Amino acid sequence: MAQFDKHVSIVVSPHSSTSIANALAEYRQRISDGSAFRLTMNLLLNVQFVKPDGSPLLLADAAANSALVEQALNACRFDEQDAYITEPVLFAAALNFPELLPEVVATLEALVAFARSRNDSNDLWLDDYNAFAVEGLYMLVVTDSRYSWMLAQFLVPYWDTQTMTAPLCLLSGLVGKYGWPRDLIKAYVWCDGPEIRRYFYEDINYDAVQTDLLSHLQSHHDDYLYFKDELTLRLQSMPILHMADEASSLTQMLVEYYSSMGAWPLGCERWELEDDADELSDRVKQQLICGVKVEDEVSAIAATLTETRKACEFFTLAESQRDGVEDSYQAWQAPKEPEISVSVAEPEPEAPAIEWDEAMGRKIFSCLHPRTDLITQSRLERLNDELGNRDGQEIIEALPFMPLHLGSSTYLALRLHQEPSEDELTAIGQWFEQHLSKLLSDFVLKFCSVADEDSEALRQWICGLDLDAGQAVTADIDAKMIELVRSRLAKDGGKSGPRISAKQAAYWNLFSYDAGQRCMLTILLLQSASRLTQCRTSELLTSSGAVVQLAKRHWQLWLAIAPQRAINRIIKFQANYGLYAAIDDQDAEASLFDLLQQFGVTDAMLEAFTLMTDQQVADYSRANARFGQRYAAKVEQYAAVDSTDTSMIGRQQLKQFEALLHELEYCREDQVLEFFQHLRAFNSELELPIMSMFEQALLNTLKEGFDDDSAQSLYDNIMAYLISGEGLDSLSPQALNKPKLQGWNPYPMYRSKVGPADFVWLLPPEMAQRLVLFLAQLGKRGLHWLGRASMEEAYVASRMQAGEITMVERWRHPEVGNERHGDSDIRDALDVAKQNWALNWLDKAGVPEAALVYFAVHEGYEQQQFVCRLAAENRLPDLQDWLTANERVQLLEMLAEIESLPEPSKQSFLQDCSSAVKQLANKLFNHRS
Repeated sequence: MAQFDKHVSIVVSPHSSTSIANALAEYRQRISDGSAFRLTMNLLLNVQFVKPDGSPLLLADAAANSALVEQALNACRFDEQDAYITEPVLFAAALNFPELLPEVVATLEALVAFARSRNDSNDLWLDDYNAFAVEGLYMLVVTDSRYSWMLAQFLVPYWDTQTMTAPLCLLSGLVGKYGWPRDLIKAYVWCDGPEIRRYFYEDINYDAVQTDLLSHLQSHHDDYLYFKDELTLRLQSMPILHMADEASSLTQMLVEYYSSMGAWPLGCERWELEDDADELSDRVKQQLICGVKVEDEVSAIAATLTETRKACEFFTLAESQRDGVEDSYQAWQAPKEPEISVSVAEPEPEAPAIEWDEAMGRKIFSCLHPRTDLITQSRLERLNDELGNRDGQEIIEALPFMPLHLGSSTYLALRLHQEPSEDELTAIGQWFEQHLSKLLSDFVLKFCSVADEDSEALRQWICGLDLDAGQAVTADIDAKMIELVRSRLAKDGGKSGPRISAKQAAYWNLFSYDAGQRCMLTILLLQSASRLTQCRTSELLTSSGAVVQLAKRHWQLWLAIAPQRAINRIIKFQANYGLYAAIDDQDAEASLFDLLQQFGVTDAMLEAFTLMTDQQVADYSRANARFGQRYAAKVEQYAAVDSTDTSMIGRQQLKQFEALLHELEYCREDQVLEFFQHLRAFNSELELPIMSMFEQALLNTLKEGFDDDSAQSLYDNIMAYLISGEGLDSLSPQALNKPKLQGWNPYPMYRSKVGPADFVWLLPPEMAQRLVLFLAQLGKRGLHWLGRASMEEAYVASRMQAGEITMVERWRHPEVGNERHGDSDIRDALDVAKQNWALNWLDKAGVPEAALVYFAVHEGYEQQQFVCRLAAENRLPDLQDWLTANERVQLLEMLAEIESLPEPSKQSFLQDCSSAVKQLANKLFNHRS
């Protein structure tokens, strides 16, 4: 494909050792100075090797090693085996000359060093399927297995194991060919990534395809001693690559070398531990290898390594990721020319008229393309400046060259609001008459699949054509077509989830690229412009004209099925913030709201939109304070609604609130629930549609983890328990014989939606208590949901309810306000406070101590106060089945300040199975005595 064509040619005579040596040397130089790559997006190898006549090297140019090249391509590539093969042909040709072996090794070493300098397989692309250098490394290893470690080093830790899988499978192929000689044990040791190392004996599906290293070492003690020596030597001579946000624990890194060796007898299936690396590590530490506990072996190796250097020195970042580098290609960029300041400003010459052709049209109007980001009014005003005006003549000349997409229609619709000349008005009207029907219908039909018997009627309706006589008499044809589109539009396939809320599906064409903004703006602006142009000579753009009637029909469609998204896209046009549909200028906001109301947007729709937007933007520290203030006022207004107030004002307020609740069903569930949390903080008696939302959230979340029948059965059993309070024991993963329930997350996998755990703080007290007891018994991750944002909002709401924080200061408050996003001290203090509040709440609800302490230590942030209280009350259970050895050490350190630990807890630590725990316990308790 053209985007993968190579533009740097290195000339080589494939039968001349001198020429090949020179080509390899030039290749190394270009790798070093960056000229071998395309320096945009991710790196892409931009080099091809050509013969003196300029033609690319072919398979036959490998001569005696042609079969070796074919073997390499078959082994190293799952796709596109014949594309861009000049690099492997060059290496194969070089291997025809024994005297060139050092040159081959030096070049491949340079490529390995380059891969390590990036630590990102996305910078190693040859095309969209394959990585460069892999075939050369493979052929070298096949020729001499002593070089296997180089291939293992090339496969860096940050490798795309979903896409670039063929190179990974080479490792098991080598074990299949050679077994486990020391060359491959060395390769295992010099491979930095635990996930990569498993490919020595497993395939991409985690199925064993070769004997694993663990099995080999258990039966070959001498090789195990070699493994330990080589591991020590390797770490002393070259640190492990890791990412900046990864913890650098020497002990954990050594344990990973053991855990990735093979199938340890861990007492459970490996998939049961895939989400708990600490638990996996802890179980591996207790295993024996050649008669010695892994934990003791790791401690001995760590002690040897740290005799001469600090533990952190055994880790390193890739060069491209060090020192906060913003542009990882900056080392290769040419230095910028210094700017020359001019003291006297020259008058700018008048811009010449644009010479239009298709290329110029694409260039000038590129900002309008629907595949770019959202359009803003300021951007279109800059486009106006670039085009000039000349009484509309410039746009008339440009019209034949404007790209035919909705971005162009948006721009032209806006021009109609800017006092167009008669000629401009006529030309734009003709453009819309010619193109608008197809542009709008394509926007719908591209993502809408309907039955054959409905397709023609739908096409006629969305294209604005006259309906058949039989259909035209149907009074509800509009409603029928809107419902047809609503039900048959493609959903978002998981990107944003199958739905946003109870009534709002996540339609694909409202989430891709401009998310429908250009469509919404076009059809609204056209309707509005019709009032400005109806007295002009052009009949095309009057309110009764076909173009405007078509716009009205499509506006009616989107306002019916996605009103909040339609409003959002319109407001974004004038928004002051990149991420929020919020306008600082109150007059501009009021003007836009008035325009929306003129064309069918109701007060309730706008009220729901404003509430949700204000809530969201108020949490942005740079936003105008008026948004948070307006939201606070609305919360207090609706919290005061009294359903028993039968006065005229009371009935009107209740009616307004009910209309708002109806429109909130089109809004993001997480924002709606946060609004309800705020209402409840001020009026605990206010009736809210919590139960219907909770029941739907519970069923939907169960369906994410189970098939529909199992999900429905679980839902029925859970709801029966939550209502009656009976049958908790029968709902455990063991009792239900559903081990998958132990890893089930009681919250959705998609952003903006909610799960049953988010309702804990809003449900009736008895039901909330039953729910948390059910969740707590689902295994160690039973309280994992405490990390949800809803828990933080519940904590803040509890402080509001206690009168410690007012709603109006919620987002400006020094402890819980929006400054927490940019100040780590505030954020950390909030984490401590909210988790302590939640743990105490759960303790009062009856959640078992083991689950509480597990969360406090495993996921909690500085929860010493909570665990020390439990310890002082002699409520610390034996936690060896809950916490890893490292976590039990952490727990001991949290308890270090307690003067007198109850004897049962003390003995539990003193008799722990981990030597590290016992050692610390003896140190602490002997010191106290």
